[in-house]
Amino acid sequence: MLKAFSWQDFLLAATLLSLIWWLGIWLLYYRNSGAKNLVPLAHSWSEEVDELERESGLMGKAVLDQGVSVVSAEDFSFGAPVSDQGKQLADLAEVQEEIKSICGILAAEDGNKEDFFSLFEMIRNKYPKIASSPSLDSLNVFIREHVPFALSEDELENLWA
Repeated sequence: MLKAFSWQDFLLAATLLSLIWWLGIWLLYYRNSGAKNLVPLAHSWSEEVDELERESGLMGKAVLDQGVSVVSAEDFSFGAPVSDQGKQLADLAEVQEEIKSICGILAAEDGNKEDFFSLFEMIRNKYPKIASSPSLDSLNVFIREHVPFALSEDELENLWA
């Protein structure tokens, strides 16, 4: 069936259909617009143009999502904030390690109580907040277990004073 049409017939039909199409478009959209109905567009240099406020923008200021906040670089970190209790526990572990090292030195050097008290004074000065820690009793038990000699209750209380 398509063999019956030649290229000349195809081009003639395509041209006629295109002209009919564009004539229909012109009649639908451009027949009412004449030179008398044309209104010039306002330009930015014209006084009739209202300027948009730059501060508010076209759609207003952006609002952050719920739970999102803007922080400075100093306030930003990947870790959780260190609480006072966590700091005290870290200090307690460090104090216990230093007490172990002092007891090891005393055992190796045959130290006595006076040597222990002089070495312990450095720990007390390094960690002054341990004296007011709620875990002071457990720390005293730890000291009593690790020193190579016996300490009385008065001596343990005077260690932290």
